[in-house]
Amino acid sequence: MNLPHQFFLFSDRWGDLPFELPSNFRPVLLPKISRRLYTAILLPRACSAHRVDLLHVQYIAPLFSPCPIVTTVHDVHWRRFPETFPIKDRVVMEIFLPLTLYKASAVITDSMASRSDLMQFFKVPPSKLRVIYLAAEERFFVRLSESERRTTLRRYGLTEGYVLFVGVLQPRKNLERLLHAFALLRPKVECHPLVIVGKLGWKTQRLLQLVNELKLGDCVKFTGYVPDEDLPAIYQCAKIFAYPALWEGFGLPVLEAMASGVPVLTSSTSSLSEIADDAAVLVDPLSVKSIFEGMHQLLTDEKLRDKLRQRGFERARQFSWLKTAKETLQVYEQVKP
Repeated sequence: MNLPHQFFLFSDRWGDLPFELPSNFRPVLLPKISRRLYTAILLPRACSAHRVDLLHVQYIAPLFSPCPIVTTVHDVHWRRFPETFPIKDRVVMEIFLPLTLYKASAVITDSMASRSDLMQFFKVPPSKLRVIYLAAEERFFVRLSESERRTTLRRYGLTEGYVLFVGVLQPRKNLERLLHAFALLRPKVECHPLVIVGKLGWKTQRLLQLVNELKLGDCVKFTGYVPDEDLPAIYQCAKIFAYPALWEGFGLPVLEAMASGVPVLTSSTSSLSEIADDAAVLVDPLSVKSIFEGMHQLLTDEKLRDKLRQRGFERARQFSWLKTAKETLQVYEQVKP
């Protein structure tokens, strides 16, 4: 079979991939050195050595490249909430991202909200920007058997019917306000545990202190990192999914929860309202009261939960990775020399 394109996947950290690459994809392992030298030196050299026609990076590209550049910028949330982004990373972004945006032939982003931010904060011309949505993987749409779900829950010491959050634990996920809202919720409705799934990011010490201060130790469960294969069962066993993040370029967990048939609460800001549309309860992420009221509404209104399960599943089906791939390939075709 003659395929029209060949793709080189450059990285300095190849491990076992969870899927088989197509025959026209070739992984290339580069030496493991500092991230700055990798971007500045190794990537341009690799492009030259393999006669690459186009380089696609995330965020920051080499200052000098032998070929045109496409960059994907998921969001620039540190411009709106700088306290949620490490200072050293913020400085790097503020210096090098504008250079990449200037040099790039095209800039891909995940939502109209992020497109607007790139135009507002970095003056990227609209003609250079392409909005390409992400999608939930097909495995989230597949309903697991009761025994499969129970087996997974036992692994993490969980029982069905919890309030669920999934994501890296970091300030912009707004978990402190979620915990305060959950503390208000406890006396109002039947006790549902809050299960927080995700690896530790940064500034997480305060979360554990807050759980103790709010006396939530008996009903908040931190699972830590959960392998991808266990996530569908954990989603499907949740009563509701709560994701009141401050700002997101896309918010993939929202679609994963919808695909899993779980009623969703998420923020009325950034891309989250754009992705959720009318298939979720939308709240003000800066208001503990709003988050509390949204969770209370979802947990006490069975008809609303049933309606959002159906709407959410249909909404998640409107996104597909095949469409994402086709639209990305169209950008390559427009940019390549």
